[in-house]
Amino acid sequence: MDDRPLSGQVALVSGASRGLGRATAVELAAAGAYVVCTGRSTREHATQTAVDDLTLEGTLDAVRAAGGTGETQRCDHTEPTEVEAMLRDVLHRHGHLDVLVNNAWGGHDHHEEPDGEEVWDEPMEQFRAMLLGGAYSDFVTSMLALRLDMGPAQRGLILTTTWHTPEPPAWVPYESSKAAKNRLVYALGYHLQDRRVPVIAVAPGWMRTELMLTHHTEEELAGRTETPHLAGRVIAAIAADPDALRFTGQVVDVGELAEHYGIDDLDGTRPQGNAGRYLPSPVPPPKPDAG
Repeated sequence: MDDRPLSGQVALVSGASRGLGRATAVELAAAGAYVVCTGRSTREHATQTAVDDLTLEGTLDAVRAAGGTGETQRCDHTEPTEVEAMLRDVLHRHGHLDVLVNNAWGGHDHHEEPDGEEVWDEPMEQFRAMLLGGAYSDFVTSMLALRLDMGPAQRGLILTTTWHTPEPPAWVPYESSKAAKNRLVYALGYHLQDRRVPVIAVAPGWMRTELMLTHHTEEELAGRTETPHLAGRVIAAIAADPDALRFTGQVVDVGELAEHYGIDDLDGTRPQGNAGRYLPSPVPPPKPDAG
């Protein structure tokens, strides 16, 4: 008998070919979930070549190496028809979707440096690309998962990976697109309270992803970063938490929840959280039952 906390659950992780998506898929699988790894990068059509095997197949290999099970589904999460076809296939074969992790992201792949140094010199397409790859893909995938399964069933969990929007704000397209993701979580959390479907944004610190390590040395990152597996483990802990609804509508900090759940990074360290900075007010508590 499999007594892992997520045994029997089906989880879907978008943007699962690398970085936080890959680590989250591995950690959910290690906790017992069957993980559907989705995204655009396959070995036949890789979207990144800076590091070897940042593909869905590479993630599935890592899932299996961790003793987990899963599958890959190539899907562009900015295309509603592709997302719906993928979800219908998953639901037809598995019958339910328990955990959705919106981790797809876009905009960095084709980043163009501004021609000048003023804020208005930013290329117009940058913000559009980040909105499409971020908040819009989250919206499409969440709405279809709710429509096809979670909403009528009044069950499941929606998680979104994000970033705290700091004060003062930094890069305008990035900060604005992340704010859109966070506000979507707040709005969905509010509207789904009575359905008992938590919607939670998870904000890690500065992560040592594969691509990060191609641009920075280990010395630069020492003591200032965490691996994506810390956030992946926190996501798995939220998925196993029967009281996850208390976080709905909020941006929760990985460091704080690592302390709360007693979770360490791969090297045994536990970074300090952001002490609640930048968290929006939680949505009102669910309405009491009538009568």
